[in-house]
Amino acid sequence: MVCSDVTSDQLEDFHTWIDDLAIPPGGVIFNSNTPADGVYCIRAGTVKLVKYSSNGAQRIVRIVKHSDVAGMESVFSDNFEHTAIAVGEVVACRIPMANFRRMIEANPTLQRRLLSKSQDALREAEVWLSELAGGAAQARERMARLLLRLRDGQSNRIHRFSLEDIGSMLGITIETASRILADFTRTGVLTKRSAGTGMRYYNADIAALEKIAASEDPQPQSARVVRFDKD
Repeated sequence: MVCSDVTSDQLEDFHTWIDDLAIPPGGVIFNSNTPADGVYCIRAGTVKLVKYSSNGAQRIVRIVKHSDVAGMESVFSDNFEHTAIAVGEVVACRIPMANFRRMIEANPTLQRRLLSKSQDALREAEVWLSELAGGAAQARERMARLLLRLRDGQSNRIHRFSLEDIGSMLGITIETASRILADFTRTGVLTKRSAGTGMRYYNADIAALEKIAASEDPQPQSARVVRFDKD
């Protein structure tokens, strides 16, 4: 994770500062505009970073998965910028912010690693704005792109979010999200799976999703018309 380039000798005392946490589905890890008490390295599960409008509506601005860091944007500020909520069960380790900042000051390798992670987060935010949140792409195409970004590593497993979350991420209605996902399920692109109440996911046809995301299969099969020539 962030500390992967720091030697074991440098981490000998540092590990005594780390808190191991198990967060239940829907649990709030931290709230926006509250004091930044630490950074949270995600060891298992998925976390959504949320901003709330003045009327209470939520907007999911980024997804944090295994080996990513939540709260890193607050290393150079006093408060958290987002609210972090567990999607399914999450295992994380919390590094107190004051200790983490001292570690950064003392280790150039950690500074470079932090800069790299910050660049990754910026690129991810740009992708969400350009490829997922709107633009000329059809909702079906953007849905395929989102599902690919929710993929668990290089596997065919994709984290399942609620229809409300999907709508928030793509800027579409719940009804539209439901219709597209139902079509993907009906045509075999997605298969629903679960591992207890804490983990819900899809097994996906990755090649089919990539084709849809690239606009090579723009029309759902249920909408296609088959024509027969007259004898």
